Amino acid sequence: MNSIFILSFLFIMIASLLIDRKALKHQKGSVKATYGLITFVTLVLFITKYFNVHIPMPSRFFIHTVSPWFSRLMGI
Repeated sequence: MNSIFILSFLFIMIASLLIDRKALKHQKGSVKATYGLITFVTLVLFITKYFNVHIPMPSRFFIHTVSPWFSRLMGI
């Protein structure tokens, strides 16, 4: 990833957390938990991408296993 993108994403993420903090005070617990979970997953993915840690995605199985099998089955 480009370092400019990494820094801009980090600043946008921090600004979003600061702005949404006021609105989250009046939300139900489930909304707060969902927001926290999404923020946590986003930060973990960001940090792993920054440190070049490879996380296998579920779509990889379909791209490398199911798609070639289906193409052979269809005769493509």
